[in-house]
Amino acid sequence: MRPVKRPTATVARRLLVAAAVLLAVSGCVRLPDDGPVVEAGLGNGPVDHPAGAHDPVPPDTGASRQTIVSGFLDAMTGWPNQINVAKQYLTTEAAEAWNPGAATIVYADTLPAQELGGEVSVELTDADRLDANRAWRGSLSPAELTLDFHLEFEDGEFRIADPPDALLVPASWFQQRFRQVALYFFDPTAQILVPEPVFVPEGEQLATSLVGALLNGPSARLSRVVRTFFPDGLDAGLSVPVSADGVADVALAGEVAMPSVEAAEPMLAQLAWTLRQDPDVSAVRLSIGGEPVPLRGGASVFDIDDADAYDPAGATTSTALYGLRRGRVVYGAPGVMNPVGGPFGTGRHDLGDIAVALGGDWIAGVSTDGTSAVVAPTTATGPRIRAVLDGTDLARPAWDHLERLWLLDRGGGEATVHVLDRGRARQIEVPGVTGQAARRLLVSPDGTRLVAVVRQDGVDRVVIARILTGPEGRAEDVVQSTVAETVGGTPQITDIAWTGPATIAVLARASGRLFEVDTVVADGASVGSDALSTIVSGRVVGLAASADEDLPPYAVTLDSVIDLEEQTETALGAPMDAVEYAG
Repeated sequence: MRPVKRPTATVARRLLVAAAVLLAVSGCVRLPDDGPVVEAGLGNGPVDHPAGAHDPVPPDTGASRQTIVSGFLDAMTGWPNQINVAKQYLTTEAAEAWNPGAATIVYADTLPAQELGGEVSVELTDADRLDANRAWRGSLSPAELTLDFHLEFEDGEFRIADPPDALLVPASWFQQRFRQVALYFFDPTAQILVPEPVFVPEGEQLATSLVGALLNGPSARLSRVVRTFFPDGLDAGLSVPVSADGVADVALAGEVAMPSVEAAEPMLAQLAWTLRQDPDVSAVRLSIGGEPVPLRGGASVFDIDDADAYDPAGATTSTALYGLRRGRVVYGAPGVMNPVGGPFGTGRHDLGDIAVALGGDWIAGVSTDGTSAVVAPTTATGPRIRAVLDGTDLARPAWDHLERLWLLDRGGGEATVHVLDRGRARQIEVPGVTGQAARRLLVSPDGTRLVAVVRQDGVDRVVIARILTGPEGRAEDVVQSTVAETVGGTPQITDIAWTGPATIAVLARASGRLFEVDTVVADGASVGSDALSTIVSGRVVGLAASADEDLPPYAVTLDSVIDLEEQTETALGAPMDAVEYAG
């Protein structure tokens, strides 16, 4: 009764690309009349139109203050990426101290520069900040959109004396030259990998960029969220060559001890999952200081599929689809769903919604009136149904890989979040969710992200927060709330679902029988990501999708599911109160 995940490498498939095939499904679904269909997600291949080289112009003799500032902004768009010309617009002291690698500011446009006294002000529009690892850190506040440049007279010319420690570039320039990928670190228990989205330069040196970014390690704000097994002080050098047969040669330099076979395994797992985003890579050869890192069985290379035990979607995640039919939990494939083992598979239970643990061995159910949550196993020989929480308006629960059960009590517009951790339920504060009008909750399989739909001032928001876990697996805190998507006015978010380890599909009601489907990256980035917005027409009540990209995503109607990749609609045999994957 416990189907498990196929032991193959995850195939990069994206829900919203597949949504295009819905046009062929019995007239139930249609797409907008215009606009391209593009792939959404991380590490999804090079841009269609690679950017050409750009050689910026040094400052002219006698240039005005405004011209110097404009030239400085243009000089930062030199490509291949270089800052030598940009430094010529700075005073000697400022050029030595300037650190453009500390951050990247990506802006939509600039308003005409304004000069007042010895300063020039430039106002940016719709700007976003990336940190030193090029991870998205949010949009600039209105106050931060105005940049003031103080200029001094040096050697008879105006030069900028106080440049911001950031690379300032237009969004159009950035999107042509950078792609969003995921770096893979471990959760604090070292049991599962966690994707952290960042941006890397486009081009033929993708493997080099990926390894270099991975060696930078997680930023300080992630210190209690994820961990890396690469010690400080390692450098991949100028290049990570990839052979014709797909072997990435990662030759690290640094004064560190050679790891044992056991200690090298998590390092290789991080490399394998990070490098599999390069389609040319199928295996990794790792060396430190010119000496090969020892591998199990004396192997010389590490196949990227050998790290599937640390799959961020869960290495043993059930592949079955689960449903709630007339108070009984069923599982299987669309159209062929039979009762589960255990108490929820027999009789009729007062269940309004369910969530199945990743391994398929436990089921959590919420009563039809939302006042109680219960848990039961999926084996007939296990324990019976156990009450775990009383509430006022409980939403669908969520499980993570540590078999922690997360519950949202909507509480009449003043939500509370609870976690069943080691058999005991306790309330946990979630910024941006607790006390708000929250309706839906997700938790990533890796247990590091909590996602909720929150309505505020007539706007639906997708709020993403990070979960802090102790080394023993206890959820300690939830922090760093980020708004990743907003849907205002008539549209209303009706469901959210994981469609990959770091991507979330958002189903929003547009009007009547029309629904809009968007995808967001788990970091909430609004810049540099390809996304498809499409209109779905029909009696769609939700989404059934999984962080396991090998599992087909579905749009769920009252009595059928629509396979978004196979162009087929399958009747469920009987109306279902809930249809979903494990998680």
